[in-house]
Amino acid sequence: MQVTIFQADCLHQSANCNYPHKMVVTSEADMAKLQSRDHVCAEYENGYRSKDGFVVSDNAPMDCDNDHSDDPADWITTEKLDELLPDVAYILVFSRNHMKSKGGKAARPRFHVYFPIHVISDANAYAALKRKIYDAFPFFDGNALDAARFLYGSPGSEVLWHEGSLFIEDYLTLSAKASIPQGKRNATMSHYAGRILKRLGVTDKAYKKFLEKAQDCDPPLEQEELDKIWASACKFYKKVAASPDYIPPDEYTGDSLNNANNLSDIGIYPA
Repeated sequence: MQVTIFQADCLHQSANCNYPHKMVVTSEADMAKLQSRDHVCAEYENGYRSKDGFVVSDNAPMDCDNDHSDDPADWITTEKLDELLPDVAYILVFSRNHMKSKGGKAARPRFHVYFPIHVISDANAYAALKRKIYDAFPFFDGNALDAARFLYGSPGSEVLWHEGSLFIEDYLTLSAKASIPQGKRNATMSHYAGRILKRLGVTDKAYKKFLEKAQDCDPPLEQEELDKIWASACKFYKKVAASPDYIPPDEYTGDSLNNANNLSDIGIYPA
Protein backbone atom coordinates (compact mmCIF):
# COMPACT_ATOMS: atom_id res chain seq x y z
CA MET A 1 0.00 0.00 0.00
CA GLN A 2 1.26 3.45 -0.92
CA VAL A 3 -0.14 6.98 -0.89
CA THR A 4 1.33 10.36 -1.86
CA ILE A 5 0.77 13.24 0.54
CA PHE A 6 2.05 16.82 0.61
CA GLN A 7 3.18 18.39 3.85
CA ALA A 8 3.21 21.99 5.01
CA ASP A 9 5.88 23.78 7.04
CA CYS A 10 3.46 24.41 9.89
CA LEU A 11 1.16 22.67 12.34
CA HIS A 12 -2.48 23.50 13.13
CA GLN A 13 -2.57 26.56 10.88
CA SER A 14 -5.92 26.69 9.10
CA ALA A 15 -5.01 29.84 7.12
CA ASN A 16 -2.02 28.17 5.47
CA CYS A 17 -2.34 27.18 1.81
CA ASN A 18 1.23 26.14 0.99
CA TYR A 19 2.07 22.42 0.95
CA PRO A 20 5.43 22.09 -0.82
CA HIS A 21 6.82 18.84 0.57
CA LYS A 22 5.97 15.64 -1.28
CA MET A 23 6.02 12.49 0.86
CA VAL A 24 5.45 8.97 -0.47
CA VAL A 25 3.98 6.98 2.41
CA THR A 26 4.69 3.25 2.36
CA SER A 27 4.65 2.34 6.05
CA GLU A 28 3.24 3.19 9.47
CA ALA A 29 6.51 4.97 10.26
CA ASP A 30 6.15 7.18 7.19
CA MET A 31 2.60 8.13 8.17
CA ALA A 32 3.62 8.85 11.76
CA LYS A 33 6.39 11.14 10.50
CA LEU A 34 3.94 12.92 8.20
CA GLN A 35 1.68 13.77 11.14
CA SER A 36 4.24 16.27 12.47
CA ARG A 37 2.80 18.90 10.11
CA ASP A 38 -0.50 19.77 8.44
CA HIS A 39 -0.95 18.13 5.06
CA VAL A 40 -3.06 17.58 1.95
CA CYS A 41 -3.75 14.43 -0.01
CA ALA A 42 -3.42 15.88 -3.51
CA GLU A 43 -0.85 17.74 -5.56
CA TYR A 44 -1.72 21.36 -6.37
CA GLU A 45 -0.07 23.76 -8.82
CA ASN A 46 3.00 25.34 -7.23
CA GLY A 47 2.10 23.58 -3.98
CA TYR A 48 -0.73 26.06 -3.34
CA ARG A 49 -3.91 24.40 -2.09
CA SER A 50 -6.97 25.34 -4.17
CA LYS A 51 -9.66 23.52 -6.12
CA ASP A 52 -8.66 25.29 -9.34
CA GLY A 53 -5.05 24.26 -8.83
CA PHE A 54 -5.82 20.56 -8.30
CA VAL A 55 -3.36 18.39 -10.24
CA VAL A 56 -3.60 14.77 -9.13
CA SER A 57 -4.27 12.49 -6.16
CA ASP A 58 -3.85 8.81 -5.33
CA ASN A 59 -5.74 8.83 -2.02
CA ALA A 60 -8.95 10.18 -0.51
CA PRO A 61 -9.00 11.28 3.14
CA MET A 62 -12.20 11.04 5.19
CA ASP A 63 -12.86 12.41 8.68
CA CYS A 64 -14.76 10.51 11.36
CA ASP A 65 -15.64 12.55 14.46
CA ASN A 66 -18.58 10.29 15.44
CA ASP A 67 -20.84 13.33 15.60
CA HIS A 68 -23.67 11.37 13.98
CA SER A 69 -24.85 10.09 17.38
CA ASP A 70 -24.38 10.72 21.09
CA ASP A 71 -24.98 7.05 21.87
CA PRO A 72 -21.63 5.27 22.32
CA ALA A 73 -23.18 2.12 20.88
CA ASP A 74 -23.52 3.95 17.54
CA TRP A 75 -19.95 5.22 17.39
CA ILE A 76 -17.62 3.86 14.76
CA THR A 77 -14.55 2.26 16.29
CA THR A 78 -11.52 0.81 14.57
CA GLU A 79 -13.02 -2.64 15.08
CA LYS A 80 -16.33 -1.65 13.49
CA LEU A 81 -14.55 -0.06 10.53
CA ASP A 82 -12.57 -3.27 10.03
CA GLU A 83 -15.81 -5.25 10.07
CA LEU A 84 -17.37 -2.91 7.51
CA LEU A 85 -14.35 -2.86 5.19
CA PRO A 86 -12.33 -6.04 5.84
CA ASP A 87 -10.95 -6.25 2.28
CA VAL A 88 -10.44 -2.51 1.66
CA ALA A 89 -7.03 -0.86 1.94
CA TYR A 90 -6.78 2.18 4.21
CA ILE A 91 -4.59 3.94 6.75
CA LEU A 92 -6.24 5.15 9.96
CA VAL A 93 -4.75 7.87 12.15
CA PHE A 94 -6.35 9.09 15.36
CA SER A 95 -6.91 12.83 15.18
CA ARG A 96 -5.66 15.43 17.65
CA ASN A 97 -9.12 15.45 19.30
CA HIS A 98 -9.41 11.69 19.71
CA MET A 99 -11.20 10.86 22.97
CA LYS A 100 -11.47 14.56 23.83
CA SER A 101 -14.60 16.68 24.22
CA LYS A 102 -15.16 18.94 21.22
CA GLY A 103 -17.88 21.42 20.28
CA GLY A 104 -19.82 20.64 23.43
CA LYS A 105 -19.89 16.92 22.66
CA ALA A 106 -18.51 14.25 24.96
CA ALA A 107 -15.17 12.58 24.26
CA ARG A 108 -15.38 9.89 21.59
CA PRO A 109 -13.25 8.16 18.93
CA ARG A 110 -12.08 10.63 16.29
CA PHE A 111 -9.82 9.71 13.40
CA HIS A 112 -8.82 10.27 9.80
CA VAL A 113 -9.00 7.50 7.21
CA TYR A 114 -6.77 7.69 4.13
CA PHE A 115 -8.10 5.49 1.31
CA PRO A 116 -5.71 4.64 -1.55
CA ILE A 117 -7.52 5.19 -4.85
CA HIS A 118 -6.93 4.89 -8.56
CA VAL A 119 -5.14 8.07 -9.65
CA ILE A 120 -7.52 10.97 -10.29
CA SER A 121 -6.50 14.16 -12.10
CA ASP A 122 -9.83 16.00 -12.07
CA ALA A 123 -11.00 17.98 -9.04
CA ASN A 124 -14.70 17.37 -9.67
CA ALA A 125 -14.20 13.62 -10.05
CA TYR A 126 -12.16 13.60 -6.85
CA ALA A 127 -14.87 15.42 -4.90
CA ALA A 128 -17.50 13.11 -6.43
CA LEU A 129 -15.62 10.05 -5.18
CA LYS A 130 -15.47 11.46 -1.66
CA ARG A 131 -19.22 12.15 -1.87
CA LYS A 132 -19.79 8.55 -2.98
CA ILE A 133 -17.83 7.28 0.03
CA TYR A 134 -19.85 9.53 2.31
CA ASP A 135 -23.16 8.37 0.79
CA ALA A 136 -22.20 4.77 1.52
CA PHE A 137 -20.83 5.55 5.00
CA PRO A 138 -22.53 8.69 6.38
CA PHE A 139 -20.67 8.48 9.69
CA PHE A 140 -17.87 10.31 7.86
CA ASP A 141 -17.90 14.11 7.95
CA GLY A 142 -20.11 15.43 5.14
CA ASN A 143 -18.49 18.86 5.40
CA ALA A 144 -15.04 17.56 4.44
CA LEU A 145 -15.65 16.39 0.89
CA ASP A 146 -14.18 19.11 -1.30
CA ALA A 147 -11.12 18.68 -3.53
CA ALA A 148 -8.93 21.12 -1.60
CA ARG A 149 -9.30 19.79 1.92
CA PHE A 150 -6.37 19.86 4.32
CA LEU A 151 -5.83 17.82 7.46
CA TYR A 152 -4.30 18.95 10.71
CA GLY A 153 -1.25 17.02 11.74
CA SER A 154 -1.59 14.75 14.75
CA PRO A 155 1.90 14.26 16.21
CA GLY A 156 2.31 11.13 18.29
CA SER A 157 -1.03 9.61 17.32
CA GLU A 158 -1.37 5.89 16.71
CA VAL A 159 -1.37 4.75 13.08
CA LEU A 160 -3.29 1.64 11.97
CA TRP A 161 -2.11 0.17 8.67
CA HIS A 162 -4.98 -1.81 7.14
CA GLU A 163 -3.92 -3.77 4.07
CA GLY A 164 -6.65 -4.83 1.69
CA SER A 165 -7.11 -6.28 -1.77
CA LEU A 166 -9.56 -3.57 -2.87
CA PHE A 167 -9.46 0.18 -3.38
CA ILE A 168 -12.47 1.91 -1.87
CA GLU A 169 -14.01 2.79 -5.25
CA ASP A 170 -13.72 -0.82 -6.38
CA TYR A 171 -15.43 -1.92 -3.18
CA LEU A 172 -18.27 0.55 -3.78
CA THR A 173 -18.70 -0.71 -7.34
CA LEU A 174 -18.81 -4.32 -6.19
CA SER A 175 -21.24 -3.44 -3.41
CA ALA A 176 -23.61 -1.92 -5.94
CA LYS A 177 -23.59 -5.29 -7.73
CA ALA A 178 -23.83 -7.34 -4.57
CA SER A 179 -26.69 -9.67 -5.51
CA ILE A 180 -25.69 -13.34 -5.49
CA PRO A 181 -27.26 -15.08 -8.50
CA GLN A 182 -28.66 -18.59 -8.68
CA GLY A 183 -25.87 -21.08 -9.32
CA LYS A 184 -23.42 -19.18 -7.08
CA ARG A 185 -25.46 -18.82 -3.91
CA ASN A 186 -24.30 -21.96 -2.08
CA ALA A 187 -20.62 -21.52 -2.88
CA THR A 188 -20.69 -17.80 -2.01
CA MET A 189 -22.50 -18.32 1.27
CA SER A 190 -20.17 -21.21 2.19
CA HIS A 191 -17.13 -19.02 1.51
CA TYR A 192 -18.62 -16.15 3.52
CA ALA A 193 -19.47 -18.43 6.44
CA GLY A 194 -15.83 -19.51 6.61
CA ARG A 195 -14.60 -15.92 6.62
CA ILE A 196 -17.00 -14.69 9.28
CA LEU A 197 -16.28 -17.69 11.52
CA LYS A 198 -12.57 -16.97 11.18
CA ARG A 199 -13.22 -13.40 12.26
CA LEU A 200 -15.84 -13.86 15.00
CA GLY A 201 -15.92 -17.53 15.94
CA VAL A 202 -19.13 -19.53 16.44
CA THR A 203 -21.16 -16.69 17.93
CA ASP A 204 -24.60 -15.15 17.57
CA LYS A 205 -22.94 -12.12 16.01
CA ALA A 206 -21.32 -14.26 13.32
CA TYR A 207 -24.59 -16.02 12.53
CA LYS A 208 -26.42 -12.69 12.33
CA LYS A 209 -23.91 -11.41 9.79
CA PHE A 210 -24.25 -14.66 7.83
CA LEU A 211 -28.01 -14.13 7.60
CA GLU A 212 -27.51 -10.49 6.59
CA LYS A 213 -25.25 -11.63 3.75
CA ALA A 214 -27.88 -14.18 2.71
CA GLN A 215 -30.22 -11.31 1.92
CA ASP A 216 -28.10 -10.68 -1.18
CA CYS A 217 -29.12 -14.03 -2.67
CA ASP A 218 -31.38 -13.67 -5.71
CA PRO A 219 -33.62 -15.62 -5.53
CA PRO A 220 -33.38 -16.16 -1.75
CA LEU A 221 -32.11 -19.47 -0.41
CA GLU A 222 -34.48 -21.46 1.75
CA GLN A 223 -33.78 -21.25 5.48
CA GLU A 224 -33.20 -25.01 5.54
CA GLU A 225 -30.43 -24.63 2.97
CA LEU A 226 -28.85 -21.74 4.88
CA ASP A 227 -28.91 -23.78 8.08
CA LYS A 228 -27.16 -26.63 6.27
CA ILE A 229 -24.43 -24.33 4.97
CA TRP A 230 -23.91 -22.77 8.39
CA ALA A 231 -23.79 -26.12 10.19
CA SER A 232 -21.20 -27.46 7.73
CA ALA A 233 -19.04 -24.35 8.07
CA CYS A 234 -19.22 -24.53 11.87
CA LYS A 235 -18.22 -28.20 11.80
CA PHE A 236 -15.17 -27.42 9.69
CA TYR A 237 -14.31 -24.40 11.85
CA LYS A 238 -14.33 -26.51 15.02
CA LYS A 239 -11.85 -28.92 13.45
CA VAL A 240 -9.52 -26.03 12.63
CA ALA A 241 -10.00 -24.52 16.11
CA ALA A 242 -8.81 -27.77 17.66
CA SER A 243 -5.40 -27.40 15.98
CA PRO A 244 -2.53 -26.42 18.33
CA ASP A 245 -1.55 -23.65 15.86
CA TYR A 246 -5.00 -22.09 15.92
CA ILE A 247 -5.27 -18.41 16.94
CA PRO A 248 -8.62 -17.49 18.58
CA PRO A 249 -10.57 -14.60 17.00
CA ASP A 250 -10.05 -12.36 20.05
CA GLU A 251 -6.27 -12.76 19.82
CA TYR A 252 -5.45 -12.47 16.14
CA THR A 253 -3.70 -9.46 14.60
CA GLY A 254 -3.99 -8.15 11.07
CA ASP A 255 -1.17 -10.49 10.00
CA SER A 256 -2.73 -13.55 11.57
CA LEU A 257 -6.02 -12.69 9.91
CA ASN A 258 -4.28 -12.90 6.56
CA ASN A 259 -1.97 -15.82 7.30
CA ALA A 260 -3.67 -18.11 9.83
CA ASN A 261 -6.89 -20.07 10.37
CA ASN A 262 -7.47 -20.63 6.67
CA LEU A 263 -11.23 -21.07 6.49
CA SER A 264 -11.81 -18.93 3.43
CA ASP A 265 -11.78 -21.81 0.97
CA ILE A 266 -13.98 -24.31 2.72
CA GLY A 267 -15.65 -25.27 -0.53
CA ILE A 268 -18.52 -27.13 1.13
CA TYR A 269 -20.84 -26.51 -1.78
CA PRO A 270 -19.25 -26.37 -5.24
CA ALA A 271 -22.27 -25.00 -7.10
